[in-house]
Amino acid sequence: MTITKPREESDLLKADPKPREVYRRFSLAHLTAYSVYWLSSWEMHSTYENISVLNARLFPQDFGLKGFPGMPDGIRTNRCLLQLRPKYRGFATSDPRKGVFLTEKGRNEVAKVIQALGTPTFEGKSVDAGSLETDPRRPSADREHTRNPASEVEKAKSKLLYRLYEDGHMADADVVHFLGLVELYDHTPPSEIRKQVRQLRSDGEITQDREFLKFLDAVAVRFASYINRPDPSRA
Repeated sequence: MTITKPREESDLLKADPKPREVYRRFSLAHLTAYSVYWLSSWEMHSTYENISVLNARLFPQDFGLKGFPGMPDGIRTNRCLLQLRPKYRGFATSDPRKGVFLTEKGRNEVAKVIQALGTPTFEGKSVDAGSLETDPRRPSADREHTRNPASEVEKAKSKLLYRLYEDGHMADADVVHFLGLVELYDHTPPSEIRKQVRQLRSDGEITQDREFLKFLDAVAVRFASYINRPDPSRA
């Protein structure tokens, strides 16, 4: 039996521990990157708190607070987050306002961990992770050539950002929700992000979905400054 994905931060408390004999061959930095990857995939904020909780639930013997079962050792997680930075392992970048984002190198390393550990489970139920053969936020050439506008619109409407729009809470939407919609990363060049937004608009026009196009208009207004950033210059 599978569940779609955790929807609230409190759902992270239901994550099942992974067997230590399987994950002990990976560094604590690799395990932390694994937690960051899944938070991003679930469109949840990769904050220090969320990462600490998920680490403690998945890997309690290494990230749990000694003497206090079930409590996360935030100091250990914080040390690992520092190791993920470009200055050290180069697995991730971070922003206090937006969270932690894996780099290309980090995603490649996480793929090895996923191969060994599989996907997280919650109270014995597997999470529907889709295809893990390629990074879901890096569309393959095949996907580009076989794009189905109706399916793309339906998928976009299943995202948390669309639900916030429907509920009238667009003002509460954050960058992490926008990135979940376009299926890209924070360090993706803004020009590529704009290209993906245009593609979604094209999908809406082809399917003549007026409500979806209104949603994209609201997205363009809410995230105008983020979408319209210039690409970083290459020194």
